[in-house]
Amino acid sequence: MSSHHIVRDEQEPAVLIQDPQALEVDFVDSLLEWSPTVMVLEPALKEVLKWGIKIDIVVAFFDSIESLKPKLQEQSPVKLLGFESGDLLENAYQFLLENNYSAVNVLGDIFNSQVLEFARLFSSKIDSVVFYNNQKWVYARQGIFEKWIDTGKIMAIHPVSSNTFLTTEGFYTEWENEMLIEPIELTSELSGKVKIQTNQKPLWVVEDLLNN
Repeated sequence: MSSHHIVRDEQEPAVLIQDPQALEVDFVDSLLEWSPTVMVLEPALKEVLKWGIKIDIVVAFFDSIESLKPKLQEQSPVKLLGFESGDLLENAYQFLLENNYSAVNVLGDIFNSQVLEFARLFSSKIDSVVFYNNQKWVYARQGIFEKWIDTGKIMAIHPVSSNTFLTTEGFYTEWENEMLIEPIELTSELSGKVKIQTNQKPLWVVEDLLNN
């Protein structure tokens, strides 16, 4: 995996790694292409160090800081963020917010962490895209999602709140202001722009990165 050595810009989405297994190496490389700030949570550090990339920030608990310093010598300069308690993922989000980051790509385990919950809670200030199991989870906070995609692309739609009414364009099966009660899958009919819209209720839109 390639490393990055260019001056960072807070306008570039940060990369926050909670689960190193969330993405295949090629997809991770694409996230690092424009040299974002790379943040790693302590439990993921051992695996990420094997990648040979430049880590900018490590988020850990105070009692681990001293033991981590020798492991990070080759990463210098690197910022060590220590916390007494709390959820490291939430602490990382708080740091991004306080340092004016507007977007973050998160490699996170959606089943064994609260990554989707934190992405939702911070969504008014930070745009989050969550990657897990080679899937891309986009939180449509205002209930609108538009994208140019190829024919046959499968997208999963997950409602977040009750009384969500869905309207779609560009898929084989179209919805016209129909109530969305549980997750569904939609397949694009033609190459072009698709649109997913609700009655201003949020949605998770999930793309399978291997289905291209």
